Amino acid sequence: MKATRRDILGTLTGGAICLGLTGGFGSPAKAERIMEAGHMTKADQDWRHLLGKTLETEQSYQPFLEGKIPDGLKGTLYRNGPGRFDRGGIRKRNLLDGDGMIQAFRFEDGAVTYQNRFVQTEKYQEEEKAGRLIHETWTTRAPGGFWKNLGPPAVKSQAGISTLMRDGKLYAFDEVSAPYILDGDTLETKGQEIIGSGALKDVKAHTKFDGRTGDWVLFGTAFGRVMTANIVILGPDGSLKSEFSAELPRSAYMHDFFVTENYIILNMHPAGLELLPMMTGQKAFSEALNWEAEKGNLLVILSKNGDQDPIYIDVPASWMWHSYNAFEQGGKIIADFIGYEEPDHFLGDQAAFHTIMDGHLGIAKAKGLPRRYEIDLVSHQATETILADVSLEFPALHPSVGCHAHTVGFSTMGIENTIFHSAVTRYDFRSGNLEYYDFGAGYHVGEAVFALNPDSPADEGQGWLLTLGLEQQSGRSFLAILDAEALPDGPVAILKLDHHTPLSFHGAWQPAA
Repeated sequence: MKATRRDILGTLTGGAICLGLTGGFGSPAKAERIMEAGHMTKADQDWRHLLGKTLETEQSYQPFLEGKIPDGLKGTLYRNGPGRFDRGGIRKRNLLDGDGMIQAFRFEDGAVTYQNRFVQTEKYQEEEKAGRLIHETWTTRAPGGFWKNLGPPAVKSQAGISTLMRDGKLYAFDEVSAPYILDGDTLETKGQEIIGSGALKDVKAHTKFDGRTGDWVLFGTAFGRVMTANIVILGPDGSLKSEFSAELPRSAYMHDFFVTENYIILNMHPAGLELLPMMTGQKAFSEALNWEAEKGNLLVILSKNGDQDPIYIDVPASWMWHSYNAFEQGGKIIADFIGYEEPDHFLGDQAAFHTIMDGHLGIAKAKGLPRRYEIDLVSHQATETILADVSLEFPALHPSVGCHAHTVGFSTMGIENTIFHSAVTRYDFRSGNLEYYDFGAGYHVGEAVFALNPDSPADEGQGWLLTLGLEQQSGRSFLAILDAEALPDGPVAILKLDHHTPLSFHGAWQPAA
């Protein structure tokens, strides 16, 4: 018997649908649940504002467990995202903007403990002491009006986007400055770490690991008269293998990038920056971005050691938050990502990431479609293919395939909504088949972190997906554990938290030693 939506978390069954891309969704509930963003009932509009509600307290406890933790799942899931959005009665204007909060789920002997702590950045400590917001951020101007915001933005790191563990250090990344380092056991902030010689001042939140060599690739950008990309590549032992800079032919905000065995590919959006309103304190950085689709995207292809001339290729306009992966094949680069025809969920006063802070869904019509670039390294031409007409985000892969050929990818999916998602997916890049589990209306789920099965460490499809979700009815969050090979069967276990957690962007699985 199929469970009702209300039963999903209580019984760990029901709500699962298997989709082949050549067919339909096959769900009788689909039609009644699909509504355009901005046209939901008031009850549906309000609950997602919890994603932008500050979690005031730092806690450590054992969540309530439903189901059984898989025997091979031993280690720690770390997650990072904004945890504080307001101080002194002033609130951030965008869901993507807040002080970083690391969460840890520790799996040991079939039990799980939960802990959360704010990253003690310089900004956080100064504002904690003052009891109010002081600094401008990338989406919100500093309190105080014109004079407090005059001149180039002086945005301080909030260390609230991504996290990873390397060499016993837990990293917390932002889009500006060097990453912060935390103790993986206590979540105590240790300070910042300069990577490379120091030229890479503003490290991007997304870095790449080569699944075969263990090399770590990081990049950042510097705005100025000419925009510059700065690249650092570290070997598995932490040694500096490559470090170089490249001048770029246009300015663009980039959040993620592609890396293959021999190349780095930057995907430059046509998001023009209004310098005058930003420099005169009228607009924050993100408010000064304008989508200029007619200019298209520009792919910039760099050799990993920086000793070859860049390759520039024009492609159609597409906003990319996140890439799946990229690899080389027969003189071509295959690059898979999720792209939007336009970032209407992010840019503009009525964009969903703005209006949800006031409890309204706002505009989010453009889907995050899975796309593929095929880049010919001889002819310097590229084609773009839309792989499926479904709304996806937060792509994930088995760590062994990074920078090399992949066949399976995981993500979240929106059914009733293009930007706030309720389903977790598994996509087969060979067959085009998509399987998924939908938690249903009244649920939001974030990035599904892949934890490999230690009994089959080389199988890129075997493992578990760990997704942190929010339930409308209780107003509380949960962590769901799904078998990556039996996704339509639904969660094998759910950990229910005693509280809500704000939107958490990215996570990392660290297996037990």
